[in-house]
Amino acid sequence: MPTLDATISGYVVGDNLEIRRTITTPPQAIATAWLTLKTHAGQSDANAPLQKVITTDDVAGTGQIEEAGGPSTDGELRFDLTAADTAALGTKSYLYDVQVRLATTDKIYTAEKGTFELTDDVTKATGA
Repeated sequence: MPTLDATISGYVVGDNLEIRRTITTPPQAIATAWLTLKTHAGQSDANAPLQKVITTDDVAGTGQIEEAGGPSTDGELRFDLTAADTAALGTKSYLYDVQVRLATTDKIYTAEKGTFELTDDVTKATGA
């Protein structure tokens, strides 16, 4: 059952961020997953302020399907947002969703959707 009123908040602009989601016993293994942030529902994916597409490959700055899941196993997703990603987003409120594509049937499901918001930072550390 999807979560359609979720909130991702409590994180700071300019920080690195791992967004982890559990997909409860998907009917098949998950092949691909998307995290997409938009300023409004009609915005195209191509114009979205942020979209991360993950597979079972661990890609730095993008994330990974850590557990593909299946009928008796939960799927575990990790989306990596870099400091540059969160700095570019600023403190605006965004609509977001997490979608998954199943490996065998190529069916796509929305697992979660809601609002995403970061809070302003105080220290402007750059790591240097």
